[in-house]
Amino acid sequence: MKKQAWISLLCCLLMLCCGAIAAQPDAAVRVGSVIYDLQTVQSALTASCLLYEASGVSLNDAQKQQLADSVLEHFISLGVRENLLREAGQADLDAQTQLLLDEQARQAYEAAWQQLSAAIREESPDVSDEQIDAFLSDMGCTQDAYRQEMELALKNQRLLDLYCGEITLSDAEASEYYEQQFVSVCRDRYEGNIPLFEQEVLVDGGISYYIPQGYRRIKHIVMALPEDMADRLSALQSGAPSISQSEWQALFDAAGEVMKPKTDAIYQALASGESFEGQMKLYSYDTGVAPEDAGYLIHADSGLWDDGFLKAAMALEHPGDVSEPVVTAAGIHIILYAGDEPAGPLALTQEQQDLLRQAALTDKQTQALQALASQHRSDYEIETHPEWLTISIEPR
Repeated sequence: MKKQAWISLLCCLLMLCCGAIAAQPDAAVRVGSVIYDLQTVQSALTASCLLYEASGVSLNDAQKQQLADSVLEHFISLGVRENLLREAGQADLDAQTQLLLDEQARQAYEAAWQQLSAAIREESPDVSDEQIDAFLSDMGCTQDAYRQEMELALKNQRLLDLYCGEITLSDAEASEYYEQQFVSVCRDRYEGNIPLFEQEVLVDGGISYYIPQGYRRIKHIVMALPEDMADRLSALQSGAPSISQSEWQALFDAAGEVMKPKTDAIYQALASGESFEGQMKLYSYDTGVAPEDAGYLIHADSGLWDDGFLKAAMALEHPGDVSEPVVTAAGIHIILYAGDEPAGPLALTQEQQDLLRQAALTDKQTQALQALASQHRSDYEIETHPEWLTISIEPR
């Protein structure tokens, strides 16, 4: 099973909890009138342990104790918030809301089941549905767990509405949130590490909210070489000992001569005012970037391109410059320096800005709610039983 998928699941489960409405003899955490039983608290601690196991992290005794303390602290905070809701008369859910949460939990669980079962069966195709059910149940991934999570999210929103609804967000605060939560993380990861940026962003399709220094955009027209010539170039690039360096250059020269009628036609068309994009549509077989798109990102330290291609692309001095023909095993290329890629924070669309602003506002309100919960913590009698909890993380 893919580790990333069920790590995400376990992260989700860490936040699940349920509050009992009456005192129980095995209450592991009590905050005022709110009780969290031993099974609930132990399940959250176990989910935390599983997360570390899945990440391959081994904890020493002190770290295990810190983990248990953090889980207890999490439930104390939830208990304070539940008391605040009860005092405001907002803790109960009507029948319609209960049904809606039930349906949302069912849909969420079924979607998770489909996703995770597909990941499991990539490695173990013969696994039965029953075995997948048992595995997910062992992980704490049940419809009831999703139901509890959604109720918690609903109650948290009620608290935000009750106590933080008048909080607003300035443009400067939204910008600072973007910088701290998104841009700085990517800057620290990718600036000065072009191979990592290219692997995670350009190859794997990840999103970076920061563009490292030194990138430019290029477009190219690439035309296939005759099959026999392409085979010989490919063999040379793979290190075939039968082709000498002089034969390499001879092949390059021969390829240029074979393709010269086409390359001359392209240069003549460009000189007469035809667009580079129009020539791409006529001659290039590369469909990776459409002619109307911005072009490929390329950097002097890139490892994604043929050396000759990279050298020719970076040798172009000004946007709009066009290279001489460049021969690689992929064919013969004519490269356009389309423009410089601005370094720094990624420019967001209006939709992304709206989503970011809402996330920043929610974060500000959540911090205010956390401060409120801390302020009211002393209003309630708190009882915990850490000695009842067990923690076990096997070294990996």
